[in-house]
Amino acid sequence: MPPHTRQQLSHRRTRRRAAQRRRNRRIAASVAVPALISGLVVLVLWIGIGRQSGPAGNTDESPVPALGPGARPPDVPIAAAGQVQLRVPVDPERVTAVAFHPVDDPAVLNLRPTGPLNWHEIPPDERRGAPRGGVDVGAAAGTVVYSPVDGIVLAVVPFYIRGRQVGYEYVIRPSNALGVAVVVTHVEPMLDGRPLGVGTRVQAGRTQLGQVPDMSEVVTQEISQFTADAGNHVAIEVTRLDNP
Repeated sequence: MPPHTRQQLSHRRTRRRAAQRRRNRRIAASVAVPALISGLVVLVLWIGIGRQSGPAGNTDESPVPALGPGARPPDVPIAAAGQVQLRVPVDPERVTAVAFHPVDDPAVLNLRPTGPLNWHEIPPDERRGAPRGGVDVGAAAGTVVYSPVDGIVLAVVPFYIRGRQVGYEYVIRPSNALGVAVVVTHVEPMLDGRPLGVGTRVQAGRTQLGQVPDMSEVVTQEISQFTADAGNHVAIEVTRLDNP
């Protein structure tokens, strides 16, 4: 990859990390307390139902996310931005939730939800970027992540949250669109592997990028308000390139 490509992407990664820190602080304040209250309510209801129906009773709990790496995903669309069509990056049977959210970066394109999967939308709050600039695809830690597009890897950069590395950020140039890149974050290498190298050609739903990391002890994840677990997920954005 030409050196200038890394340079033009670095300042955007810096802005995304700053936005992530603001997002983490907001989530911790807005989600932690309601989650505690909800947990107490669920505990009370669970105890009440258990007393009424016994061990064999149906508590109507949310399904536990499926564990394991999952199968190779079929060709299922999840979102689009201009000519770029994003595909589901994990086995649909492992998806715990799909949530679109704003991104504090003017270079990020707004996404249009597509395909059969149900999705949620997170309000912008103080974020001023595209209202659906990013999509989080929830899946249990250890689920294999595949490329959401056909293209070529422009950059692979360690991704940090609160000073701790949480996998890598992949920057992929789609094969059918000029001037943009697909950014995939929250992906760690498989247990016996390393991240893909720059210049690697990838295929949607066929090329493995890695697996979903466990971020449950690092940050309160926004998507967790829609899931029955900690909200581990892979995140995708489509951003403009200054010099494609």
